[in-house]
Amino acid sequence: MNGRTTTSHLWAQGPVEDAEPKASADRDDAVGELLLEQLSVTFGRVHALRDVTVRVRRGEALMLIGPNGAGKSTLIRILLGLVRPDQGAIAIDGSRVTVDREFKSRLGYLPEAVAFSDNLTGLQVLRFFARARGIDKKRIGEVLERVGLSAAAKRRVGGYSRGMKQRLGLAVAIISEPELLVLDEPTGGLDQEGLAVLFDVLEEWRAAGRLVLLATHDLTLLERRVDRVCILESGRRVALDTPAALRRRAALTLRVTFSLSADGTALEREIADSGETIVARGPGRLVVEVEPARLMALMDVRGRHKEVVSALRVEEPGMDEVYEHFLEADAKEPRS
Repeated sequence: MNGRTTTSHLWAQGPVEDAEPKASADRDDAVGELLLEQLSVTFGRVHALRDVTVRVRRGEALMLIGPNGAGKSTLIRILLGLVRPDQGAIAIDGSRVTVDREFKSRLGYLPEAVAFSDNLTGLQVLRFFARARGIDKKRIGEVLERVGLSAAAKRRVGGYSRGMKQRLGLAVAIISEPELLVLDEPTGGLDQEGLAVLFDVLEEWRAAGRLVLLATHDLTLLERRVDRVCILESGRRVALDTPAALRRRAALTLRVTFSLSADGTALEREIADSGETIVARGPGRLVVEVEPARLMALMDVRGRHKEVVSALRVEEPGMDEVYEHFLEADAKEPRS
């Protein structure tokens, strides 16, 4: 199913004739936990998902990462009701549920490929989805302001930039204030202003105790905006933990940059004698790679050369490096 079909199928979750307006206040039965339990999906001979379990908790944003074909899209399509798993179940707060109209009413979705009619204005697009979902009209103006499109509300979508269309898609996803927000490659086409809008929405959803599940390739942009990261590969769950915990488990080297105010020959010699790797040197600068367990020993070396070291910066490995580490480790695992 292509992106445009998926968009129209899910976003218009009800009849297009006017529905009874509903308030956007929090529900008494708000979702506390979403569990995707032991999901398996096959397409012919292809195992799209293999016994994958993912849990998303109240107030949490969980990021799905993995190469193309890892199973991210399949997992999302199960939530949208577009794919039925061969095995496994979806549960809310311990009770198994089906992906029916009631379930979809609690979900907001931003697809990877946002598509709207070029002839409609942004305001008309939101009016359509508000009417289809029974949302009070005053919410339309609030959402346009929220995503920074108030000034462009009466312009035709055909004249929008890619980033503006992405923000309009985000507006559609959040207009009903869904308890579960599902975002597929949400950073696509966004400039700094658009990213700020996205980050604010993520923070708002977490602070309100709602749930966010997002799939992305922009690990560096989003790792500080999520609570946990799930790494998928070839339909398997390779790792699931907080970014900090994944870094600890990967135990990749840290990069330490010494800023020098005087001759650093003695410092450099002691660092080399201790077995650490000097990766760069230059006027007033020395860069060292060190194992996490050896960092404090390197700090002791610095303490013995206080008159030389004017400043120090410790850089952790990026989430993209951590991600590659887990994929490489998984590739070495024996398969039955």
